[in-house]
Amino acid sequence: MAILRITKYGEPILRQKLKPVNYDDIAPQLPQLLADMEETCLAVHGVGLAANQIGLDYRLAVILIPESDEEDAPLKRYVIINPVILAKRGEKLEEEGCLSIPGLWADVKRATDITIKYLDENGVEQVKRARGLLAKAFQHEVDHLDGKLFVDLVDPKLKPEVKKAIKKLRPNWK
Repeated sequence: MAILRITKYGEPILRQKLKPVNYDDIAPQLPQLLADMEETCLAVHGVGLAANQIGLDYRLAVILIPESDEEDAPLKRYVIINPVILAKRGEKLEEEGCLSIPGLWADVKRATDITIKYLDENGVEQVKRARGLLAKAFQHEVDHLDGKLFVDLVDPKLKPEVKKAIKKLRPNWK
């Protein structure tokens, strides 16, 4: 396993809308790739990591969510390949951050309840209804795969402030 370099705001791959991948083409490298993505995500205390955040143009992401609200709850890993959000319900304004924009947090509106379709790490199609943090994580990672960042969803009145914050934070990024 390896901790991979995370792409940062301003790198072109983060703005690419990624095309669906052929599962059979990527299957041989998935075990190592997913292990590396999980290790990278955990090393930086992330909840999810999209492939373009490590420089790959695969429509693939990993999400690590606690199985319960208990303090030391084990994490459940979701691997989403070629995800499509089928339905969104409800809306909530909540603080969000991103591994590709370290140090920045801003309020973003997200659906509170979604239905998503994707292939899992075994190539099996899944349709899942998600709420709360899992719904937020799915939306955040699908946005990455569509070339969108959470700062795109910030209230337009706050965008100049967000841009200033990014400019100030950028020199500290590795």
